[in-house]
Order: sequence, then structure tokens, then C-alpha cells
Amino acid sequence: MMTFVLAFLKRMILKYLTSVALEKVVIIFLGELVKRTDSKVDDKLYDAVFNQTQLEDITTKGD
Repeated sequence: MMTFVLAFLKRMILKYLTSVALEKVVIIFLGELVKRTDSKVDDKLYDAVFNQTQLEDITTKGD
């Protein structure tokens, strides 16, 4: 029974947790971490980095 569960989890992880999905999870967690801190520098850095990547994603999808 345990080998069945482990095999199922392995297949699910390999199928659904691709690098893109993991990248999005990390970005979401970093965004939440930045929102919880009261540092203006963190906010500016987060906006500069992640707003630029969102703009790149939008422009590449239109091609």
C-alpha cells in the first residue's frame, strides 16, 4: 500500500510540479514576504524585478 502511495505521489510531482510551477510558487511566497515587511527598499526591489518579468511574459505571449 505504501509503495502505491509513493508511486502516485512521485508521478503527480513529476507531472504537475514543473520548473514553471515551482517558479510561480516561489514568486508568490516572495511577494507575500515582501508585503509583510515594512521596508521600502524591499518593495522597490520587488516591483522593479517582478513587474519587469511580468511585462516580459505579456510581450512574449503576444508573439
